[in-house]
Amino acid sequence: MKKLLVISLITIAFLSSCGSSDNNKEAKKQNTTTSESVAKEKTYVKVMSYNDFIKKVWDFEANPNEFTFKGERPCVIDFYATWCGPCKMVAPILEKLAQEYDGKVDFYKVDTDKEQKLASILKIQYLPTVFFAKNGAQPDKSVGAKDEAFFREQINKLLGE
Repeated sequence: MKKLLVISLITIAFLSSCGSSDNNKEAKKQNTTTSESVAKEKTYVKVMSYNDFIKKVWDFEANPNEFTFKGERPCVIDFYATWCGPCKMVAPILEKLAQEYDGKVDFYKVDTDKEQKLASILKIQYLPTVFFAKNGAQPDKSVGAKDEAFFREQINKLLGE
């Protein structure tokens, strides 16, 4: 009788664990689907590489002593690192503003760990560092986390508003 009870309990435990395994698989499937749909959402801040910077902002290889803006629209460039807490605070603010100013201002982000050469050439020493650039003017630079009002003010300056 005791053997039968022990076998029954083991069988119930085994079947319960199999059921939770299926539940875990379903939960993982839902999380993957959610992650994929988030990844498919449009991002308004574009990742920028060293070569992109030269093509879209300033070709410092050709003109190392003179800033000549190459973009069609003013731009905001967020120099960040994935491990940087203040950078993580600034990123959603810039994404929101990028959506709001879509078509008027280009927004970029540069991972300084991946683009160390660019960060070194531009003397990026503190994170986040945000550049504000437009045609006919030297770029402005902001260092450290700032609030939305600050970024909005800088963007309006770029637009002459």
